[in-house]
Amino acid sequence: MDLPAEAPLKDKLNAERDKLRKMTFKGKLEYIWDYYKIPIICIIAGLILIVSLINTLYINPPPGNALMIAWSAGIATDEQLDKLKETLDERIVDEGANKVVTISLFIASELNPSFSMANAQRMLAMLAAGEIDLFITDLPLLKEYSNQEIIQPLDIVLDALKARNPAVYDRIEEKIVYASYRTEDGSTAERKMGINIGDSPLLAELGFYEQELIISISISFGNIEGVIRSFVAFFE
Repeated sequence: MDLPAEAPLKDKLNAERDKLRKMTFKGKLEYIWDYYKIPIICIIAGLILIVSLINTLYINPPPGNALMIAWSAGIATDEQLDKLKETLDERIVDEGANKVVTISLFIASELNPSFSMANAQRMLAMLAAGEIDLFITDLPLLKEYSNQEIIQPLDIVLDALKARNPAVYDRIEEKIVYASYRTEDGSTAERKMGINIGDSPLLAELGFYEQELIISISISFGNIEGVIRSFVAFFE
């Protein structure tokens, strides 16, 4: 017999105990599920979320980015890019660090303008978030990115590289590519904007076709150590 809503809580609890005591085990499970399924589901979902967060944050956190490369030109197979990523991981990432090199493709397609537009929007969003360190482009795209100030002059990186590894700097110096870049006073000047890596020892070792591939640094990069290590990796 159900008690009225205004009955004392103690009487309601006693009535529930009496009701459960008279039921079979299966009946008790069905009764509890029928009346308390929503709280039970919420509790289970909450526990799953807590366990997932603990696993992600403390037990098995996802790797961070040691270097982010936006690949925007050139001919390369998926296998070659995978090998390049693995090799850069070996040469750039400190042993034991939970970080990886990421290579993202941003190839434009004249046959699919909507795909190209989506790629461009994704790239600009990542650039605004400071997620892209390096671009690999051809010469026309390098000049376009330089005019749009998507990339910046190499001076700060080259100065640091020259002090740290003069031998690699000497090999890179003859590969420097110049492009117009707007200066602080609003005028334009030819600046060191990229390095031709198309015939670099690393790409030759990995079986890339010899082609015009120019590496440059993004306007928002902050990972100078990873960039320097990547330049050394390509030309050492």
